[in-house]
Amino acid sequence: MSVLERAFLEKAKNNVIFVLIYTVLFVFIYKTFPYIAPFFIGGIIAFIISPVSEKLKNKFNIDKGVSTLILSFLAVALVITLTSFFVINITKQSMTILNNISDNPQNINAIMTNIINHISVYIEHFQDISNFNIDEVVTKYSGNIINILKNLLYSVVNLATSIPYIMIFIITLFISTYFIAKDIDKIEDNFYNMFTQTARQKVKGIKKETILSIVGYIKAYTILMGITFVAIWISFSLFKVPYAMPLGIIGAILDLIPFLGIIVIYLPVIAYYFIIKNYFAAVSILVLFIALSLLRQVLEPKLVSVNVGLSPLSTLAAIFIGVQVKGIIGIIFCLGLVCMRDILKKVDIL
Repeated sequence: MSVLERAFLEKAKNNVIFVLIYTVLFVFIYKTFPYIAPFFIGGIIAFIISPVSEKLKNKFNIDKGVSTLILSFLAVALVITLTSFFVINITKQSMTILNNISDNPQNINAIMTNIINHISVYIEHFQDISNFNIDEVVTKYSGNIINILKNLLYSVVNLATSIPYIMIFIITLFISTYFIAKDIDKIEDNFYNMFTQTARQKVKGIKKETILSIVGYIKAYTILMGITFVAIWISFSLFKVPYAMPLGIIGAILDLIPFLGIIVIYLPVIAYYFIIKNYFAAVSILVLFIALSLLRQVLEPKLVSVNVGLSPLSTLAAIFIGVQVKGIIGIIFCLGLVCMRDILKKVDIL
């Protein structure tokens, strides 16, 4: 006697097949990304500029080949410029920090000794803690900080030695963007011709829903990250916290990581001001941190639900499981899985 309904079993089988296909494709793209990166990114850029090129052709009678060439150049130039801007600014700040530490390593030891001494005042009633060797701890961890920053500088130097590869990458990106954008109609037609007429409509529906979800997701988190960056930059600048802009950028990026986010930026600053007894700055930054966290908690569900259409529970589960499995890549995998399943349900495939 069958316990489960045939319809349920059929749906479960389809879901299992979908998960397997999605996983194989994701792993393939992830593993081969270093080799296909310029073509993958070029395809995304081409997909974005293609409608603009079509409008220019229809409205101003501009040849599609010419408009595609110009738009491809501008789009690639914009991507390279923005990437270079962030890399150069973060590198400058990192090198400044490294130079300060290298020139004055005793200052780091003094700061850490001061912090630990202040902390020990609050925990001195614990005998096993109050007897630890402060100088040994300071020497050990200040050395670690210097080593981390030196490794960062070495990475920057290695990046500079990779300039020939970067130039080849940029040229390949531009060429692939142009040719994909120029022939995107043919590429789409050849792809759709693989399917029957009925299946073709569903595939087009998947394309439409995928675009809406991706655009909505980018829009939602661009707004959230922008708010985080501006809040950190302004609040830290007001209280003369060093490196306010790079910390704002890092905080905005970390804002994408659930259960971590801006607390990684704010907590050390708040703790430091409490320890040095600058209570006004500590409490003020704490209030700003709480206000920003509450604002984000209010805005995030609304922005994601409006722009992406995922349920909060599915999103939370995907994010939590993704973090446990493989960090950022795990989040991308799980969120993509949930989004794609939702899209396939909308077009009556699952």
